[in-house]
Amino acid sequence: MLSLGDLLRRNRRVAASVAEAATTQSVFFGRFWLGGAVAVLLVGMATGRRAPTLIALLVLAAAGLTYAWSRAAFRGLTFDRAVSTLRAFPGDEVTVTLSAVNRKPLPLPWLAIDEELADGLEVLDREATSGGSSGRQMVRINTTLGPFERARWHVRLRCPHRGVYALGPATLRSGDAFGFFATRLHLPADDGPAILVYPRVHPLPDLGFPSRRPLGETRVVRHLLTDPARPIGVRDYHAEDPFRAIHWKASARLGRLQVRVEEPAGELQLGIFVNLDTFDHYWEGLDLDLAERAIEVAASLAVWAEERRYAVGVYANGLLAGSDQPLRVPPGRGPAQLPLALSGLAKVTPYATHNVARVLRREAARFPWGSTFAVVTSRLPEPLVALLAELIAAGHRVVLVAIGDVPVPDLRGLVVRRVSGTRWPATTSADAKERPPGMPKRPGRDGVANDNIFEAVAR
Repeated sequence: MLSLGDLLRRNRRVAASVAEAATTQSVFFGRFWLGGAVAVLLVGMATGRRAPTLIALLVLAAAGLTYAWSRAAFRGLTFDRAVSTLRAFPGDEVTVTLSAVNRKPLPLPWLAIDEELADGLEVLDREATSGGSSGRQMVRINTTLGPFERARWHVRLRCPHRGVYALGPATLRSGDAFGFFATRLHLPADDGPAILVYPRVHPLPDLGFPSRRPLGETRVVRHLLTDPARPIGVRDYHAEDPFRAIHWKASARLGRLQVRVEEPAGELQLGIFVNLDTFDHYWEGLDLDLAERAIEVAASLAVWAEERRYAVGVYANGLLAGSDQPLRVPPGRGPAQLPLALSGLAKVTPYATHNVARVLRREAARFPWGSTFAVVTSRLPEPLVALLAELIAAGHRVVLVAIGDVPVPDLRGLVVRRVSGTRWPATTSADAKERPPGMPKRPGRDGVANDNIFEAVAR
């Protein structure tokens, strides 16, 4: 049988062996009981009466023993929290495993565990109540632990929406067998795990981003670097060709020397810019549906571009959750680039805090000539239209992904992809089981049709 460490990745361990961190309160013995017992004891001893003296001693002994039992409840107790995965997509299920180990001969006749969760997570198999703070919910577990006993509990959660969802803090309560005293231990969640839910990724049609560097390759007069893993054919041998480039089988078949022709190792730079402004003026409010749709489209474009060997960067004019910095993922390639881009889109808040034209102008200066910029927006103010025209004139290719009824500017060289309709295919939990943790299901392979999602507008 596999152990918990083999099945789940351990994310946090809190040892509750420091009694000073716990607080003990009396449930039964108040000042009246203790003060009265002391007074009866003194009177009984002074008058020589045995019955009142024994009763007072019994009360004080019970109070002392039960208090010591309660104070020792969390000595040698270890509380663990483990999560099946820290990365998920909307609709995925995540299992949180809580475990407690009593590493002492003294039993815990009762133990209450209050685990706080973010309100955005849906608890499937247990009853959840309102937490102690706004935006939190609480799952309570009541149990007992014998000497040197271990207990585990599984809490199944569903992730309905993108975002960052912290787990914890947890509050443990225990005491003596008679319920005279209760000890409370609060375990903060400062360094606890958080579930990161990526934006929903939709299958896209082939958008065909036009650029002077078409789709991950660069064709120039002289290739400085080529990729030997990507041959595209053969040609006749020239005196300046290296000897190792000769294709001997093709030379023997054709009767003359042939050399391999390989694709250049260049890459296409793609910057995806998300405009989270949903109204022309900030005081008009916020359309959360439009903002979330823009984020989902950007995530879908990032997945599409990564499949086609783009060097992808993602930017937005909104702040990252828990930070004062806007979303900025510089372009790059590699196994970690797509999870990094999706993580940034998962953490970005749907509130615009920066001018999108300023963000685009500042970041575009860092891209090489001939790069492609995809601007995802539901609003198109005049400064942004003017900047798009400047980028096109500077030799870049600009793709405008218009969400909703955005009037399209009449700019020569501008390629437009308009998002139409309101049907958004959902990512199911079954899809999550087929993909590696932290990586999305590839568009076009999850059996969801991509009709009527994007409508191309050629200009």
